[in-house]
Amino acid sequence: WRFWRKVKEILLIRHGQGDHNKLFYEKRMEEGLALRDPALNDVGVEQATSLGIELKKQLLVSKFDLELIITSPMRRTLLTTDHVFGKLPAYPVIVSPIPTEMGHGGCDYGSGKTVIARDFPHHDFTLVKSEEWWTVKETQEHLEQRVEEFKEFLHSRPETRIAVVSHGRFLTQLMDMDEFCTFANCDCKQVTLSGDGTMTEMTDSGKISIRVDKAWEMWNNSLISE
Repeated sequence: WRFWRKVKEILLIRHGQGDHNKLFYEKRMEEGLALRDPALNDVGVEQATSLGIELKKQLLVSKFDLELIITSPMRRTLLTTDHVFGKLPAYPVIVSPIPTEMGHGGCDYGSGKTVIARDFPHHDFTLVKSEEWWTVKETQEHLEQRVEEFKEFLHSRPETRIAVVSHGRFLTQLMDMDEFCTFANCDCKQVTLSGDGTMTEMTDSGKISIRVDKAWEMWNNSLISE
């Protein structure tokens, strides 16, 4: 029956740069991991603002009629959503804990629901069911289970065209790629989700593909070479 499910068109967006990312770029990994639920830094705000401007243009050109935004409850994704789409966007926004980052350390562990809902009162946290909604020291197997759960969640939605604001490791696993992270900060990629759960990046002319972080590839390649 899965093969008869309607194909979804999805925009996958990674959050803008946070202070933990900056520390990672400086190869201060332990310090970056220790930062609890970091916000966007000034570079991240600039990235998200730039993405918002470019995405607005490409949505018009591509005639991508966005119907829904889904964001993780992490501070950096919520802020990215606000800077890309505005605090009062033209599309409904729902917050879901399913597409949060793989739990490696403090930077991947969120703020309690009470705190984050207070700080972002303009967003809907109905789907965040518990106060401590993140997973500590998450295994690869658990991440893969969350990815499958999220695909089912996307298929359960009545909307066809959806934007997802999430995290590098989660999005890379969602695309079933072997690398640790293939998304730069504030990357935006248009993909399809087929009825059988296959995610495919759309590379045709006129499809949405935006990269605002021009330095990321050089940094990522330096890690791979090591």
